[in-house]
Amino acid sequence: MPPRSPSFWIMAVGLAVVALGASAWGVKATSTTAFCMSCHEMKVYQTELDASPHAKDAKGAPIGCSQCHIPGTGLVRMVAAKTYLGVKDIWAHYGGEGEDMDRAAMQPMARRFVDDANCRACHQDLTRNAKNDGAVSETGRLAHENYEGKNGISRSGCAGCHRNMAHLPRFDQRLAANAKFAAKLKEARP
Repeated sequence: MPPRSPSFWIMAVGLAVVALGASAWGVKATSTTAFCMSCHEMKVYQTELDASPHAKDAKGAPIGCSQCHIPGTGLVRMVAAKTYLGVKDIWAHYGGEGEDMDRAAMQPMARRFVDDANCRACHQDLTRNAKNDGAVSETGRLAHENYEGKNGISRSGCAGCHRNMAHLPRFDQRLAANAKFAAKLKEARP
């Protein structure tokens, strides 16, 4: 096979740069909250997030979908999560599930897509409460020490214990631990 001409290599490198640029743009564009909310099925999640304790970060900026649901560590993990979640969401949108999705059945899988590293980006000191104005409870301290491997090893991630922090389906609103969130959500829902 004869060697390729310089113009072939210039074109190949140019196409590779264009493909990488388009991929980067696509990842960025599909990671915005506006993109997520472009499907009507997601509106309920935005309403819940807006009424939740996780509506804004410590600096007062709104928290977006990708801050919690797209792994921030590792390109392969990020692309795998975006691919899986994107295909699942397209299937739900065009497959007719829409707003009738069984959220109780979805919860265990959904919690697997809240990466601990994303939680820890904001909640670095596990000895302090969420408002960072005091220590966590004794139960919280023991659970966090277990999570960190100091007094055993936990098999649960952050979302395994801290449920309904940003989203609150109707069936979990009856739980006493969710009373404040449920009341705020009731005001927000039409």
